[in-house]
Amino acid sequence: MNRFILYLIRWQLSTPILWLVVRQLGASLTSTILANLIGGAIFFWVDKFIFTSKAVEVWHMKEGTCDKCGSKSHLWRLIKTAGYDRSDAKPVFLCMKCSKEKTDELRAQGIPVRGKSN
Repeated sequence: MNRFILYLIRWQLSTPILWLVVRQLGASLTSTILANLIGGAIFFWVDKFIFTSKAVEVWHMKEGTCDKCGSKSHLWRLIKTAGYDRSDAKPVFLCMKCSKEKTDELRAQGIPVRGKSN
């Protein structure tokens, strides 16, 4: 509950900017604050799902040298998916070929990986 209250307070920090825009449409400061509370109450749950859900895969991408084969290319690193979390692990970036091999290994272990299946 404390996170929810802090989240609503954070939403209220945008009230002055929102009010300047909404004021032009004829709404009062009170209406703007109420609209912000309603928006915060809705988007708290949406944001919580986005940032904590196992249904969302998290990948990092960069240019550089593959940590496995040494080729210079676009590189990928799977950070998190259902049953797999390397948030605190040493980053290992792989080229497309090595990334496909790694994701195929993970799929063989029963870990659902949607990206890089080609």
